[in-house]
Amino acid sequence: MARKRKNDTRIDPFSTPVESSSLDDLLGQASVGQEVTMPAPSDPNRQIKLICEVISFNDIEAKTTVFGKNRREQSLLNKKSVADILPAIKSDGKNMHPALCWKNGSSLVVLSGSRRRKACLLAKADYVVFSSEDFTEEDAKALAVSSDQYIAPSLWELGKAYVQTRNKLQESGKKGSYREIAAIEGVSHTAIADAIKAFEQIDRQVVLMYPTPNHLGREVAKKLIVAMKERPEAFAQKVAEYSADVLENEDMSDEKRAIAITKYLTTFELEASNRNECLLENKFVKVQRSVNSGAVTVKIDDKVLTDKRLEQLQKLLSSFN
Repeated sequence: MARKRKNDTRIDPFSTPVESSSLDDLLGQASVGQEVTMPAPSDPNRQIKLICEVISFNDIEAKTTVFGKNRREQSLLNKKSVADILPAIKSDGKNMHPALCWKNGSSLVVLSGSRRRKACLLAKADYVVFSSEDFTEEDAKALAVSSDQYIAPSLWELGKAYVQTRNKLQESGKKGSYREIAAIEGVSHTAIADAIKAFEQIDRQVVLMYPTPNHLGREVAKKLIVAMKERPEAFAQKVAEYSADVLENEDMSDEKRAIAITKYLTTFELEASNRNECLLENKFVKVQRSVNSGAVTVKIDDKVLTDKRLEQLQKLLSSFN
């Protein structure tokens, strides 16, 4: 297999000239022990020295962690979340395009490449990284935002990040309004509002029901929130009783499965007050009782309701008190 073939995302988001090539090209051709330099994410005038190393599959979880302020929620990553890079990483036995790590003693903090990390774990492949002790907290925060350009975090994940921004604003004495957050994040205040509402009102367990978090978009989130508000107990029961086996179908695409899950979570039976219990039903007579009120309704086809039968029925009903 050609070495130059990259089996996952480009370095996010740098294509900054470094020496006679671009950083992306250098990282794409990385070999163990190779050293390169790159401009610091938070200050292009400062250089960071990187060293390429390979973390064996068995050591990935022990030697690496993901930066805590990474906007991609690691607990939501699954096979479908990394489906675009998993086959090639599995075939190559490693990620051909290195991740970026902040070296802190004997541990490595992943700043860019958490999806690659997850794919390597799933594929039982080695994890190739460029590490450096030169990164700073500001560099890490910058990469936490910029490393999401290839596949953006989901609405729910962005909501979590926006809440953190709101908390920082409030700590500095500001209100932390949607418009204040929007000014920092560079998106509309309505997008901020929708994301925060999704994060604060939709439980993680519900997000995990979808093929990937990105299948739970703004319109879906709105439907779920309405369903939760209107029928909280019924919604909770739906979540508790949900089984993926019910909607698992090899012929069903992830998009159709997501639609089916949304329909399942937002569709309820009619209220008990609108349901009737059938006590008797034949070709000519139907007797129903309201489950809620107990009231009885009798319907008789006029073809069989003769004058004599009507008289008998009237006498029977007149005796009720």
